[in-house]
Amino acid sequence: MTLPLSEAEQRRYRRDGIVFPLRVLSGDEAAAYRRECDELETRLGGKPRTIEVRQMHLHFPWAYQLATHPKVLDIVETLLGHDLLVWATELFAKHPHDANVSIGWHRDCTYMGLKAEHTTSAWIALADSTAANGCMRAAPGADRRSTPSIEALRAGAETDGLVDVVLRAGEMSLHDAEIAHGSTPNRSDHKRVGFVIRYITPEARPLHGRPTVVLVRGRLAGDHFRAQGPPPDMLPELALARMKESAALHLDAVLGNLRGTANREA
Repeated sequence: MTLPLSEAEQRRYRRDGIVFPLRVLSGDEAAAYRRECDELETRLGGKPRTIEVRQMHLHFPWAYQLATHPKVLDIVETLLGHDLLVWATELFAKHPHDANVSIGWHRDCTYMGLKAEHTTSAWIALADSTAANGCMRAAPGADRRSTPSIEALRAGAETDGLVDVVLRAGEMSLHDAEIAHGSTPNRSDHKRVGFVIRYITPEARPLHGRPTVVLVRGRLAGDHFRAQGPPPDMLPELALARMKESAALHLDAVLGNLRGTANREA
């Protein structure tokens, strides 16, 4: 039986904290999901910030379908095991020649408020993601938890080993919560569209609160999370309003996690 993620790819992920490219969608699937994302952006004013476009899987059936796509789940299960939860979804879109949108260097573990070894982030390209249009850049390696420092990266220090996570539409990267990554503005004629899914296991105990999650495979034991099922059919206006509420709650939780991290490090 062929594994959805080869042993070599699994070793690369464990060693470097990232593995790509992984083909998970056909061209037609990627185009269909991109149309949904473009329409959602239009309904949010055209160029919403990422903090405004998150938790789509809780309210839109198409987003839930993407977050539970069998090919994606098969690959993630290879790394995290059979019991899988979705903690968050986010849309990372960059419009052509928009110098105002970039992602500063960071590590996801600082804001997730979860045990990092029980999480992974799937970055699914719904349009080609290239160096020209601001693809993700990462600092892989066995010492990625501490080197290079975020401060050095933000200061523009010359650092060996940085990689551009170039993806074609329908391809995916997986990265862990401890790898430093960021991205530059889109300086090209082509829009970048990335749908990100934060997968966790029941062992990724939250540091505080009971985050809302969706069980997508296996079972969820204990009461550390608040479980929610697939989104029901509802009017688009209602789904949009509820997504805005969920996005705001999720942002509040993230900011709380950041404050907690800062206090622990002080």
